[in-house]
Amino acid sequence: MKSIFNNLKNGIAPIKKKTSKRFRYLMLWILAVMMVSCNDFLEVDITPEETAPTTVTYNTAECEYWGNLYETGTANFDLWLFNSSDSDVGIRIEGFCALPSSFANFRLDAGTYTLANTGAVRTFLAGRVEDATIYSTYLFDRNNSVWTIITGGTFTVSLTGNTYTITANFTGEDSDSGVEVKDISISFTGTVKFTNKSEEYGGIVESAYTATATPRLLSPPGDNKWAGMIEPVESGNDKWYEITNWGNDDITVYLDDEDGELVIDNYTIVAYNDTYDGYFRIGYIEGGYMTLLPLENHVVKYNPSTGILEFPNTVTDDGKQYEAVVGVAAYNRATGQLESAFTDFYANVKLQLTPVSTIGSTAQRSTSVADALKNTSITQRKSKSATDIKPTNIVVDESLKSKMQKIPLKNLKAIDGAQLK
Repeated sequence: MKSIFNNLKNGIAPIKKKTSKRFRYLMLWILAVMMVSCNDFLEVDITPEETAPTTVTYNTAECEYWGNLYETGTANFDLWLFNSSDSDVGIRIEGFCALPSSFANFRLDAGTYTLANTGAVRTFLAGRVEDATIYSTYLFDRNNSVWTIITGGTFTVSLTGNTYTITANFTGEDSDSGVEVKDISISFTGTVKFTNKSEEYGGIVESAYTATATPRLLSPPGDNKWAGMIEPVESGNDKWYEITNWGNDDITVYLDDEDGELVIDNYTIVAYNDTYDGYFRIGYIEGGYMTLLPLENHVVKYNPSTGILEFPNTVTDDGKQYEAVVGVAAYNRATGQLESAFTDFYANVKLQLTPVSTIGSTAQRSTSVADALKNTSITQRKSKSATDIKPTNIVVDESLKSKMQKIPLKNLKAIDGAQLK
């Protein structure tokens, strides 16, 4: 039986193979006929599957706060997203959110921001190109000189504690070719570094100045009016201002920009001769002595509405208030002791500035943004109100009193300008 079964199985197998092979040929022929009848050219429509846009994730966020710069009642900001390994590649978003009572209370509003030029809360401005310069919202790749202006889309902000999550889906176009760029997807999670830029609009540019002051130290006294120039200077991450012809004595003194505040540079030698080094210092006069304050940051106020730069006008020491005086003191180079003065020391010092140039990042930004918003409900940026600027009182730090220096007025004698080097 086993042999008969095996023979029968072996006889059937070839028949099955032949039948299967003929059947396959028949099916292929029928399929070919159907395809020809439906598509004379045998075209096959193959549609690729759509792929989700690639999300670029950044690890660094910096936000510049410009305050109520367009007088819309909202806070204008510039949000920069990039990776710490290469800050030359990223995105800048210029937008608007709720106006806080002060910079210290500023936060990015949670919610979805839409593109608009009204300056409303949770909106942002489209990118634009003018005179080969990119403005408002754009992707940047400075390494390869590629910029993409953002023309549409939204971004969303959420906040948990101090951690922000920012996601964006934009469309744009290449700034050079105008070719459309779709599916710009961006994300960020982390803390945001905030910088107060609200003081900078209407800030100091290269200007001529006229000074008024009250000389308090020397006899005969120094001039109570003089003129000179003030000019902003930047080097690396440092920024300062040069003030020429202080006291009409042909001496240049300096103010430093410290995190947006103007402070007296009291550590740089501004005048010297064979015996003395001169430093720009502030102090007060009482009872036949002049007392100079220790090397701290003493703030000078600038009012962009009036163009007036005003030096501190009072000093409080041990609860008693004195009139502040500022000038160039002379220290003996060998002993380091205060012995004389290169200029008179002045009270009530005010410099009236008249710009002679609009060159500088602040002026460029204010002009470009105002132009970007022509024919909209947003007005051009305006300076802060004069009521926001108050004279400065310096309160002496008790822990630093040992570093204050005193000199009898009878020992002071102005150094002849001809001796300066």
